[in-house]
Amino acid sequence: MGNVSLSFGEREKALAEYVGKQVTTLQEAYRRKDGNGLAAMAKLRRGVGRAAGADPALWEFTLAEFPEAITDQLSWDERDGVATVWERAAYDAITLHAVHQQSRTGRMHQKGRSVGAAAALLGRQADAENAVRARFHALGTALDHDARLVHLRGLISQLRNHEISLDYARLAVDLRRLDDGTYADRVLLAWGRDYHRSPKAGPTSDDDTPATGDQQ
Repeated sequence: MGNVSLSFGEREKALAEYVGKQVTTLQEAYRRKDGNGLAAMAKLRRGVGRAAGADPALWEFTLAEFPEAITDQLSWDERDGVATVWERAAYDAITLHAVHQQSRTGRMHQKGRSVGAAAALLGRQADAENAVRARFHALGTALDHDARLVHLRGLISQLRNHEISLDYARLAVDLRRLDDGTYADRVLLAWGRDYHRSPKAGPTSDDDTPATGDQQ
């Protein structure tokens, strides 16, 4: 049974480490053109937008070795047989990363770049700041999980086109907070700050240092 006495901070750290480890393993296999890695990423791409746990082919990538710290057998969701906010956040981050990494040799998961910072860089590189800002605002004002995922997938597809990386461990934590409302305002404030800050040097898609779960 999950240790529900842990603080949210401790549980969020476990979520970030899990997602960081999973996407790093997957993207390194994909970049090596490993057959199993290529097949795994194709399966994960097809899983975007589906309910977490609905496809048995994805269990090994999104549920295997799920941290005890963020399982909660006393939660209504788990008792009712639906995904918890922790499972859903991990699933969404891992499947979205598969979309981002498709046909890219650089590392699309790298530590340090938030959604806001990535959106700002996208607007500059694509010379389409108004269009990107509109999509970014639509993401920030999405009223539910499904609407948020639609906007996020669209943004990530654009990031992939311009080979702009994103921190998927951080994204998972942000999605968990947005999904259940815990610190949702803080997530949006952080995104807004990062979007409007002056650009700084950050991770690039051809960085040879992989992001790992323990770096989160």
